[in-house]
Amino acid sequence: MLIILSGLYLISTRNYLLFHSLAEIFSILVASSVFVIVWNSRSFMKNNYLLLVGISYLFIAIIDLLHTLGYSGMGVFPGYGANFATQLWILARYIQSISLLIAPFFLDRYLNAQKTLIIYFIISSLLLSSIFMGMFPDCYIEGSGLTTFKITSEYLISLILLGALLMLLRNKDRFDSYVLKLLSISIILTILAELAFTFYIGVYDFSNLVGHFLKLLSFYLMYKAVIVTGLAKPYDLLYRDLKLNEDKLRKEKQVQENLSETLELLNKILRHDILNDLNVIYMALDNLSYRVDAEEINMSKGAVNRSLKLINEMRDLENSEYSIKPGSLELKEMIWEISKDFPVEIHVAGECRVIADRTLNSVIANIIRNAILHGKAEKIDVTLEQSSEMCEVRIADNGQGIPDEAKAHIFEKGYKYGQTGHTGVGLYIASKIVERYGEITVEDNYPKGTVFILKLKSPNH
Repeated sequence: MLIILSGLYLISTRNYLLFHSLAEIFSILVASSVFVIVWNSRSFMKNNYLLLVGISYLFIAIIDLLHTLGYSGMGVFPGYGANFATQLWILARYIQSISLLIAPFFLDRYLNAQKTLIIYFIISSLLLSSIFMGMFPDCYIEGSGLTTFKITSEYLISLILLGALLMLLRNKDRFDSYVLKLLSISIILTILAELAFTFYIGVYDFSNLVGHFLKLLSFYLMYKAVIVTGLAKPYDLLYRDLKLNEDKLRKEKQVQENLSETLELLNKILRHDILNDLNVIYMALDNLSYRVDAEEINMSKGAVNRSLKLINEMRDLENSEYSIKPGSLELKEMIWEISKDFPVEIHVAGECRVIADRTLNSVIANIIRNAILHGKAEKIDVTLEQSSEMCEVRIADNGQGIPDEAKAHIFEKGYKYGQTGHTGVGLYIASKIVERYGEITVEDNYPKGTVFILKLKSPNH
C-alpha cells in the first residue's frame, strides 16, 4: 500500500489530473470489491453491519465513478464544470456516512439484502437525478471556491461519521478485535479526509491531494475488514460467535439453577409443613377412634398413612437414595390395593403385567378419585386385557360423565370444567407419567359415565 501511495504522490507532482483519476479508480475498485465480497458471502456472513455497509459501497463506487469522469479537465460531461464533480463527491460522502451510522442498528435485526439493494438504488437514482437536473445545492463556484453548503456538509458529514464511530465502539463486543480496529481507523481516516476537503480553493490544491490519500486508506481498511470477516477468518469469527452464545447459555443455565434451588427450598418447606399437619390429623383420628365408627376412622388413617408414605418417597427420591426405574408390575394386585382407599364399589376383571414404575399407582388413584369426587360415581369397573406387546386398562365409572368439549382439553395443565372448578392438574400430571411408557385417552361410558383407557407396554414389548 505504501508503494502505491508513493507512486501516486509522484504522479501528482507531474500530472494532478492523472493522479486524481488513478486514486479515484483505485478507490472505486476497492469499494466494488467490498460489495462483491459481501454480496457473495452474505449467506454465511452473520454480521449485518458489514452487509449493509458493503451494499452501500456499490452505490458509493458508482457515484465516485461519475465524480471521476466529471472532474475538471476530464471533459466527459461538457458544460457541467467543477461544481458537478464536487456535488457528486458530497452525495457519495453523505451516503457513506449515513450508512456507517445506521449499520450498527442492524446488528440484532434482520436485514433483507435484496430489499436493501433496491432501496439504495432508488435513493441514489433520485439524488443523482437532482444533480443532473440542477436541483442539488451548489458546492463549488469558479473563482470563489467552495460554497457554504459544501463546507457545512463536510463538517456535518464529519459529525455523522463521529456518531458512527461511537455507535461502532458501543457494540465492540460484537466484532473481532482486529476487525473493530480496521473499521474504527477507516472511519477516523474518513473524518480527517472530510476535514481536509474543507480547505481547498482550487480543485488541484494540496489539501485536496491529502483528502484523496486519506480516502484511499479509509477504503482500503474497510476492504481489509470485509476480507477478514468474509474470506480470511470466517470460521474464526464463527467460533467467536459460538463462544459468545456459549457464554450466554452458561449465564442462562446459572439463572435456571438458581431458580431450581429456590423451588427445591420451597418444596422442602411445603413438604415439611404438610408432613406436620398430617401427623396432627393422624393423632386426632387416633383419639377419635374410641368415639366414632372404627371403619371410617381406619379408612381416614389409611389415607393419611399413604400420604405420609408418598412424602417420604419424594424425600428419598430427592436425596437420590434410589431412582424411579421402570420394572415389571402386576396391575390386578396393585389396583386391588388402591381400591381399599375408596368408599365405592370397585371391580377388577382380567390380569395384566406391564413395564412401569410405582408412579403408576398415583395415576390410577387419581382417575378413581376424580370419578368419585367430580363425577359422583358410585361404581367403578376396571378391565385388564393383555396382548403380546401391550396391556389395555379400562377404568369405567357410572358417574356424570365429562362433556365432549372438555375431553379435548382434559389432559391440559390448568384446564377447568364443571361446578367444582376442577383444574385438571392431576390428570395433566397423570398424562405426563403415562407418556413415558404408554398413552392415555378418555371416552364416554354407556349408558353413562366415563372411561379412561391406558395402553401400557408389556414386558414382552
